Amino acid sequence: MNQPLAAVMYSYGTKDSIKIESINMPQASPGKVIVKVTAAGVNPIDWKLRDGVFKDLFPLTFPCVLGGEFAGEIVEVGEGVTSFSVGDRVIGKPVNRGAFAETIEISPDQLIHTPYDLDDTVAASLPVAVLTAWTGLFDIGDLKPGQTVFVQGAAGGVGSLAVSLARLAGAKVIATASQKNRDYVKSLGATEVIDYNDLNALSEINGIDLVLDLVGGTSLDTLWSILSPTGQIVSSVAVDIEKKKPDNSPGNGTFFQMKYNPTILNYIARCISRGDIPFSAPRVFYLNDTSLALDSVKNGGGRGKTVICMK
Repeated sequence: MNQPLAAVMYSYGTKDSIKIESINMPQASPGKVIVKVTAAGVNPIDWKLRDGVFKDLFPLTFPCVLGGEFAGEIVEVGEGVTSFSVGDRVIGKPVNRGAFAETIEISPDQLIHTPYDLDDTVAASLPVAVLTAWTGLFDIGDLKPGQTVFVQGAAGGVGSLAVSLARLAGAKVIATASQKNRDYVKSLGATEVIDYNDLNALSEINGIDLVLDLVGGTSLDTLWSILSPTGQIVSSVAVDIEKKKPDNSPGNGTFFQMKYNPTILNYIARCISRGDIPFSAPRVFYLNDTSLALDSVKNGGGRGKTVICMK
């Protein structure tokens, strides 16, 4: 294999901070494997890291390569690895980023086998969306059958999966989305979809057991009022959510981060490959357009996920 390319980031900032250039071909250390990356998923954390939004919380050491999820094929296996072989198709969730590259070294415990009939562009977009939705709904939110969940930002990659997973678990789903994505979110299983700009309609809802907030911002003030007395808001974006709780409001709020769970990722990937859970084809960019892909996610409003294909 020729010297691989990567989207190398040299500084914070939106313009010319990422350059596509050759990197050294990694060699598999004992207990690790080398994967030829086919596609890498793009998430909000990527543009926020690029722009320096999280430089105090998650400082970067330059140069570095962003990207927290990918799909590809194993091309080298290090000494002691028995769970994967050369030629295996895999889905990966690296601990320290690095997926915006044609090759990556990774530990086998950060991989699952890709279902044989799942396209790599879809596979690459699953780890963060699947595990963020699952963590918020079930690990933190403890969602039960018969409860009502409110998904704030339901047309995006995490939100759309959250709607489907909640319905599969027997919950009633109310969601917010733009008007253009209303029918799409209803097709996923939401019984009611509210335009996220319509605060009056939002204020008329009540008795919500769980709010999954994927948006944050000023709408959080209204979300407290829709909770049942024992309800809760779990947010992947509002770090200080508990401090934002108005006086005398019901329920409680929790900020959460995705928990890596390969068993759950494997289960949901297979459900999607069988068609048991709907999943939109992602928007596709290529490695040379990495900055444009990050800007696309930053600007928002799109349906589903965005991926960067290496070829």
